Amino acid sequence: MKNYFKLFAFVLSIGIFNCSSSDDSGSNDGGGGGGLDPQATYRITFTTNFTETTHPTDYPDNASFGKVFIAAHSPGSSIFNIGSVASDGLKLYAEDGDQSALVSENSGGEDNNLMTIITGSSNVGTSTTVTFTVNITPTTTRISFLSKISPSPDWFVGVASFDLVDGNDLIDSASIKLFPLDAGSDSGTSYESDNSPEPGAITQIEGLPFSSGTLDSTRLGELTIQRID
Repeated sequence: MKNYFKLFAFVLSIGIFNCSSSDDSGSNDGGGGGGLDPQATYRITFTTNFTETTHPTDYPDNASFGKVFIAAHSPGSSIFNIGSVASDGLKLYAEDGDQSALVSENSGGEDNNLMTIITGSSNVGTSTTVTFTVNITPTTTRISFLSKISPSPDWFVGVASFDLVDGNDLIDSASIKLFPLDAGSDSGTSYESDNSPEPGAITQIEGLPFSSGTLDSTRLGELTIQRID
């Protein structure tokens, strides 16, 4: 009888332990298990600093930045990469400010649900701030940004595939310095250069006409990314 009681108590204790483990597991699943939030909203702020005072060499009379292009996309997608050849859509945007091909080549297809595109409706001033909001999901955690430098042969400022994930969490904020980039489709060396096609890779412009001194003096603005939800 005593042995039977001990066996019953042992089986009961195993049952209680298993029930407790099952409850904990259910709680973790309901809370997301420490993974990324299903959706978050970020404010994207583009602050420009491209004036005759900051960049006096050959400064054009009609300077501005083109209509902004922002994409929230998957880690497996990319809009551009320094050192690689620009897409046809990026070349057209960098040369003429036309976003249509850039939007078209990054929309639809199998990856349509892994890309959110936002475009500005007007050009941006050379000493101002504009803001946009973008929703991201666990599959669209990279931010890419473009704005044409105007006038220019094929120059722009941009951010390529900025990662919003730090470990297992989404970042709260980040600030990124913006430097002039050359799309590599035109060999012009000044803002008003004639069209002179010469295919090449995307590069960062480190000297004239933006600066004849330090690299930081070529900076044209800043992109701030801040979570707001």
